[in-house]
Amino acid sequence: MSLKDTIEDTTREYIKSGRYSKKKRTYVSDRELKNLMMSLKAYHTWLNKAHPNDKLTYYRGYIVEPSVQPFAATTDRRRVDKLRDTVYDSYLDKLVTLVQKRHGAMDYEYIAVRK
Repeated sequence: MSLKDTIEDTTREYIKSGRYSKKKRTYVSDRELKNLMMSLKAYHTWLNKAHPNDKLTYYRGYIVEPSVQPFAATTDRRRVDKLRDTVYDSYLDKLVTLVQKRHGAMDYEYIAVRK
């Protein structure tokens, strides 16, 4: 293996991104959306079977306004609101603790931890 091969292997492509870049917003298919947001049925199944301290990522993006998130912008606001309200009701019933992890601007991971 030559030095040139080693350098080519370690270089990475620079992708300009950020709030003010000209990078176009990417939209995902319904199949990919299932990885970003779970169904209410799946959430209830997890809630009934989970043990204390089990974690579940139930949404990835910006749950407050899903139509402006940088990736996977969805127009199905009703579905997102239903999921958010259901998980919040679980929190009010003291079944879960809610946690957020920030990945970037308007890109959050919403996690429920079973009590």
